[in-house]
Amino acid sequence: MLFGTSGIRDHYGTIITPHLAMGIASSFASAKGEVAVASDLRETSELLRHAAISGIVSRGANAIDLGCVPTPTLAFFTQARKIPGMMITASHNPSEYNGLKLYRDGHEISKNEEEEVEKKYGNGMELAKWDEVGKVRECDGAIREHIELVKGMVDAERIKKAKIKVVLDCNGVGSAIAPRLLSELGCTVISMNSAGLGFYRPSEPNAENLSELGKMVRACGAQIGIGHDGDADRAIILDENGEMLGLDAQFAMAIEHELVRHKGVVVNTVEASLLVKETIEKNGGKSVQVAVGSTNVSVEMEKQKAVFGGEPAGEYVFRGGVNTPDGMMAAAKFLEIFSEQGSLAKLKKKYKTYPIVREKFKCADRKAAMEKIMKGLSLGGKRNTIDGLREDFDDGFVLVRPSGTEHIIRLTAEFSERKRLEEMAAKARDAIKGAIGS
Repeated sequence: MLFGTSGIRDHYGTIITPHLAMGIASSFASAKGEVAVASDLRETSELLRHAAISGIVSRGANAIDLGCVPTPTLAFFTQARKIPGMMITASHNPSEYNGLKLYRDGHEISKNEEEEVEKKYGNGMELAKWDEVGKVRECDGAIREHIELVKGMVDAERIKKAKIKVVLDCNGVGSAIAPRLLSELGCTVISMNSAGLGFYRPSEPNAENLSELGKMVRACGAQIGIGHDGDADRAIILDENGEMLGLDAQFAMAIEHELVRHKGVVVNTVEASLLVKETIEKNGGKSVQVAVGSTNVSVEMEKQKAVFGGEPAGEYVFRGGVNTPDGMMAAAKFLEIFSEQGSLAKLKKKYKTYPIVREKFKCADRKAAMEKIMKGLSLGGKRNTIDGLREDFDDGFVLVRPSGTEHIIRLTAEFSERKRLEEMAAKARDAIKGAIGS
């Protein structure tokens, strides 16, 4: 199976090749139809985008080339135009990776359609006759439409009056839209890592990789720092001290901000923390958990008519916005939160977090390892197999699951007491190492 949690993603030159991009694009396209195509700023993305366009037009469909835009921008274009789309990106993965993500109506295609595309790909490319090949046209209006969508979903006037100074670390294709969006919202924007191809820091916006952003926030006296991943579907927020809000506190803050406006269902994943559950309940919402993956979140949001959904990695889906995680919308929403609440350093103290570990283990054969773990790991909690193996207890949980985007097994454990966390995490860690032969 080529498709994982979020499209097809792997090392460039092995699994991910121009041949694959052309073949998948051809298999996804319909003769005489249209497909929008975009890419991030990885060194290998432009050539893969052109390969995908070749696959589309060779099938007899027309390709709309959006150029280098964020994943949520491409997703919104498909949502607004009711046409399929293809994004060339490996999101937060390291530079040597790349990938293909297929969209309909603003969110990634279903697992059933992924299987259909993969089956067609296996049967070889179907070429249109020489006089029935498709056309290519460029479109440069997608970014403007996305900006207007975001501005219409926040209190733009209130944000402007707050006169917020922001340090922005796009480190990728978010640089095509984020500085412009924040400037139009009246912010003083200081950009870093926001020019040219490739990455200036590792793509994943975690604490280590955003250390320079934190320094810049302090040096400039900014109120907020915002860090994106390579395709800008994530947004990580730093307070005025240059410190991350924390993945769980940030998620809880966003949840409360939305539930204050609209009561209802909040969709989250099996990786979500105890704080997320508590925040939803405290604000009169209902928590619905799904397997990890933005597609699972967005599809369940539609089923539940949910008010908000997301994952603790800074990926959020807003009702009325794009049907996929949108780092631009998340950034604007946190500007709105600041304009209403003031200091984020003070605000985050309101959200009590618990001892938690999030670890990953390199694993060549994730499927075989998980089979061993499922059989060999039993901690005595309530068993949940929505995604990997999760065991819930009155005071916390342990989750072991295979990554759908990297060759790793992930361990997440959280408990109200540190000693209990260390005890349970050690047992799970031993089971993982035994299963992968480490």
